[in-house]
Amino acid sequence: MRAFYDGIIVLAGGISDGHALQAAEVLGCDLAYMGTKFIATRESMADDSHKQMLVNSSADDILLTTAFTGLQTSMLKPSIVAAGLDPDDLPARGAIDIGKDIDVTARENRPKRWRDIWSGGHSTSGVSDVLGVEISSHGRSPNIAGGRGGW
Repeated sequence: MRAFYDGIIVLAGGISDGHALQAAEVLGCDLAYMGTKFIATRESMADDSHKQMLVNSSADDILLTTAFTGLQTSMLKPSIVAAGLDPDDLPARGAIDIGKDIDVTARENRPKRWRDIWSGGHSTSGVSDVLGVEISSHGRSPNIAGGRGGW
């Protein structure tokens, strides 16, 4: 990649510990984005049920869908089921209709994305417990306290 591109390279997706962050650096990435594992931390403002669902879920529980946001988004199937929907029979959502999205009455008649239907990435399998976040003393890599993160 560096042979033809000298800009900033960011790796995102499937990053769940310091080993993966270090691998991204070795591969030449300038930054790596770790998201899902940070949802399931004590410091996160996510609902405790969302955090526990991440702990209980695996990559098999992730569904890539446009049904809720109009964009391809990785969602937790158990949260879709809990909202009373069938993950295998979700309505297609094409172009976003701003009029319907800002219509309070229409919004009240469907499950709330982010409140009732939760996201989770493919690193969900790496979430084994709700832990705390600590930054290592040298400030380079996050360490999920009690886990095997950090460098």
